[in-house]
Amino acid sequence: MKKSIQADIIVVGAGLVGLAAAIACAKLGKKVIVVNAQKTAVKKQQAWDARIYALTANSEAWLQALGVWDEVDASRVNTISGMQLWDVQDNKLALYDHDANLDKLGVIIENQNLMYALNQLISALGVTVITEVECLSLVNVQQHINLGLADGRSISANLIIAADGVDSWVRSQANIAVKHKNFNQIAIVANFLADNNHADIARQWFAPHETLALLPLPKQHVSMVWALSTEQATELLTLSGEALASRVQARSQNELGSLRVLGKVLSFSLRQQTATQLIAERVVLVGDAAHQVHPMAGQGMNLGLRDVRQLQEMLTNVHAMQDIGEYTFLRKYARARLADIATMNTLTSGLDTLFANDSAVIKKVTGWGFKQLNHQATLKKLLIQQVA
Repeated sequence: MKKSIQADIIVVGAGLVGLAAAIACAKLGKKVIVVNAQKTAVKKQQAWDARIYALTANSEAWLQALGVWDEVDASRVNTISGMQLWDVQDNKLALYDHDANLDKLGVIIENQNLMYALNQLISALGVTVITEVECLSLVNVQQHINLGLADGRSISANLIIAADGVDSWVRSQANIAVKHKNFNQIAIVANFLADNNHADIARQWFAPHETLALLPLPKQHVSMVWALSTEQATELLTLSGEALASRVQARSQNELGSLRVLGKVLSFSLRQQTATQLIAERVVLVGDAAHQVHPMAGQGMNLGLRDVRQLQEMLTNVHAMQDIGEYTFLRKYARARLADIATMNTLTSGLDTLFANDSAVIKKVTGWGFKQLNHQATLKKLLIQQVA
């Protein structure tokens, strides 16, 4: 006989955004069950994780309020006190926290550090986590939705939060289509030990269909994300660690001196993907299940956390008799998130298109813009507030 489990909310997907959603809902008194096809055990390790995230100060503050930051290893987190950007003609734009009267612009944190913290809090809250089992069926039944699992169990809830990534099973079952944009680029990710002090500055170089970012980690370590054309990236991925470090050093204008690769060099294809709708009956999409953006602006994780914050706000203010899975209720979430997602898609796609343009006029305009912004305190403050 099949075992039926009752819950208020099911979160499908146990990545960073999914776990944050489960914690936020559990702290509101909801009975939450997390379902994930893979094993989710995360262990602390000494080696630097090549997967890192640039969290805004607002995202960090929200995670602190949620209690997640209490479990984070602070010794492996680095503050971002400024950003330095170079265009294709080596014009430089500098943005610092003090330009907007801020304590910081954000922080850099490793995937493993944040995952460990989230899992610790999930355990402390007593949230049920079901792993290593596939989802088989999704059926709406009167005022509930039933999730059938491959092991014969069935979970009934008022709402399912789809946090199961770019190839979301829940999104597919809910018949929600996606819009794709292929950038024909690959991002190369690696960590380096730098000779020069990074001074807590995040550095980025822009060129046609290319963005190189060197982000500050503790003890003069830096995390690199280098987005290039598929052809260029494929060639770089054949290089030895020493040869790759030499190329990065040259491309970054020797800003951080000699570089030495630490750990593995990873890569992934870049695309923009946006769900045509963010909700279905008793289903809401968050994180990569809802949207995937170009890493140029480093805002993908922050965008996903803002999804969860919006949902948390709605659930906090809901009245006692409200059905949280009702379509008309979830429409408020969709309306609230559309502008933010559209803005981020436009920003990342627009920047890539702008710097990819070979027009001499465009190059002069972007160079002029960088120079002008450096002397416009008010505009710099507004720009900083957007990224922080």
